[in-house]
Amino acid sequence: MSATRLGVDAGGSGTKWVLARGGVAVARGVTPPLTSLLLLTPEGAAHLDALVRAVGERPQAVHLGLPGLSRSSARAAEVAGQVALAFGLPPEAVQVEGDLDLAYRAHFRPGEGVLVYAGTGSIAYHVTAGGEVVRAGGRGYRLGDDGGGFSLGRAALRVLTDALDVGGPPDTPLAREVAALTGGLDWDTLRGFAYGTPGAAAIASLAPAVGRAADQGDPQALVLVRDAAESLADLARRVQVHTGPLPVTASGGAFRISPLLGQELTAHLSGVQVVPGDHALAAALGS
Repeated sequence: MSATRLGVDAGGSGTKWVLARGGVAVARGVTPPLTSLLLLTPEGAAHLDALVRAVGERPQAVHLGLPGLSRSSARAAEVAGQVALAFGLPPEAVQVEGDLDLAYRAHFRPGEGVLVYAGTGSIAYHVTAGGEVVRAGGRGYRLGDDGGGFSLGRAALRVLTDALDVGGPPDTPLAREVAALTGGLDWDTLRGFAYGTPGAAAIASLAPAVGRAADQGDPQALVLVRDAAESLADLARRVQVHTGPLPVTASGGAFRISPLLGQELTAHLSGVQVVPGDHALAAALGS
């Protein structure tokens, strides 16, 4: 019988998983977010249980990319033990590494290039031929992550809350797209949306609204997308200061909100390849 492998790409807004059998994806889904720190909490344990239930069967091996981890850290071994216990597997059947290490290997061999990753957050990442990491950004939504989904959602809310101070939000594509997700544009509604759920997921969920509004030609949304692209290009340049002019690949869920983000990034960063990528699939296939 063909081996069944589970690949998991745990992001800040959700955990993407792919189940592969005999090298072919047979199931996939998204469950609540997992991080190394979250797994230390009852909420994290519940999210891990949700992943197990969603997969619905016991794979023979699990490959997990998790934010905040390096493959050699003691915490990685602890997480592998937690995941193994949850799936009823021996610890050696579970491989855990940082989500960025997983994403980098899906596009480059060590030393080959620079990965610009934009999901909920943002980072530029390079792994040298000797295994050392060169990075820029990726400091989390409280300190930066400009160009990622959280920053796009936050910027949209700033545009609309600023409008409340001068007479109320205009009837624009951006306002309509955001309202469809938040339930309204009055301050009580926006405040409850922005502060009612801890972490970055709620605000990051507004990034697709920005993308859809930009696709409709909304001037404010277009500015937000262009600003995001400029921030991502800046991250790549910071890494290239140390690595030299290596090729750049851009990947991550933020590039799915609209083709305009990739187009704008190409305008700011010559030669960049925009490949949204499926890193959970890469993990399931052992890439």
